[in-house]
Amino acid sequence: MTPKPLLPFLSPVLFLLAASAAAQDRFHARFSEDLRSVEAGICFDGAAPGRLYRHSAAANHASQLRFEGRELDTRDRGSRLDLPPLPEDACLDWTVDLGAAADAGDQRMALRVGDDVLAVTGLWYWKGPWRRTLVAEVDLPEGASLSVPWTPDSEVPGRYHPVPTPSGWATRSAVGRFETRVLDLPGGTIHLALLGELDAAQSDRLTRFVERSAAATVPVFGRFPRAHVQVVVTPIGARDEPVPWAHVLRGGGASVQFYVDPDRPLAEFDADWTATHEFSHLLLPFVAREDRWLSEGLASYYQNVLRARDGRLDERQAWQELEAGFGRGRRATRRETLNRAMRDGWGSIMRVYWTGAAMMLQADAALRRESGGAQSLDTALAAFSHCCHEDGRRWSAREVLEALDRVSDTEVFMTVYRDNIERAAFPELDELYARMGISVDRGAVRLTDEAPLAGVRAAIMAGPAGTAPAPAPGDAPSPHPPIPPAD
Repeated sequence: MTPKPLLPFLSPVLFLLAASAAAQDRFHARFSEDLRSVEAGICFDGAAPGRLYRHSAAANHASQLRFEGRELDTRDRGSRLDLPPLPEDACLDWTVDLGAAADAGDQRMALRVGDDVLAVTGLWYWKGPWRRTLVAEVDLPEGASLSVPWTPDSEVPGRYHPVPTPSGWATRSAVGRFETRVLDLPGGTIHLALLGELDAAQSDRLTRFVERSAAATVPVFGRFPRAHVQVVVTPIGARDEPVPWAHVLRGGGASVQFYVDPDRPLAEFDADWTATHEFSHLLLPFVAREDRWLSEGLASYYQNVLRARDGRLDERQAWQELEAGFGRGRRATRRETLNRAMRDGWGSIMRVYWTGAAMMLQADAALRRESGGAQSLDTALAAFSHCCHEDGRRWSAREVLEALDRVSDTEVFMTVYRDNIERAAFPELDELYARMGISVDRGAVRLTDEAPLAGVRAAIMAGPAGTAPAPAPGDAPSPHPPIPPAD
């Protein structure tokens, strides 16, 4: 294969490496010394696509797209930039004023954290249709840091392999002079970015919080659920809780983003459920927004189960937390089906989240009971991750549940689905509670071991049944509200 011309600012070493690599588009970005400007470009491998994808606000802060030094006649369709016919192996370039974007005041697009910037990656990272394979190379000034969800190349610093995902999937990156840490867990690595001006004690406290919360998911599969995860911790000043906001993003790879009050004591971070909830999302691939009862329900279930398993809660406390959530779900149920509640947006959040969690409890208990303890929700999810996970695919709840039934050789998951999806009331748990030895008196949970399924109840909080380590899949949103305001 004849080497293709790279962008003029690629180094000779990267040129030779790229020439010997498998066929793929090549993206490059170089940040200015003050990190306010980005020179970026892409070289296509073979035929050029008919369009580039970027963030819809990128045009407000970017130069005109250029080919061989000439501005192209393009058509801007928001997040899609239609291209004129181009020769094979064409290279395009553009410049983005990242500093202006950060100063614009739209925190959905870019947020300044001290001297660091957390921004939608699509402001400067433009690419072709998502199924085109791409390698990215980033040049930073000395002492600068970059946090992206892409998998870093094991041999070439500054080189990354973005996971191919649809262009509309949300992604954020950070650039600045912040601290980065690498956390190794069984089967996976967390690339942690600690933004803003944190002292050593704050950084250590936040690192411990992230590592412990992430490690709680390891027993479910016998390994961390993703081989590579970007984690960004953003301090937002004094708040009433340690982690007032967090979410998972999937664009270009898995990412967990936390917005924290960095002055809260470690005990409050350890007691908080938010990080365990977010890392539990990684147990599933991207589930469609209209079926968020599954992704949010599973995370709401595991946020309590996993904290019991690692000792942050005892068994009764964990069931108390679950019952408190179910109570919020019952109170938010307004005689409408779960399907209908899904269409009510975020107004039915308690109904949706905790109905999903109750359904996960029903499925977990049924699978453990029917298999005599050999199977569980944990083992089904681990088997699903091994056999069926697909990067870049959006799953419906029905597709996930049908796959879970196949890997467990049961009909448990679809039975729970059919029993609840068109039900106008909250899932019925009284009979299951009685059989597991759970009673509730004026909101207080009591447990008894003199019940036929008391062993199932205890096993749920004790750990997974029969889980063998599963090979780590490659990395593959629900819609995400705006970044919360910073102080």
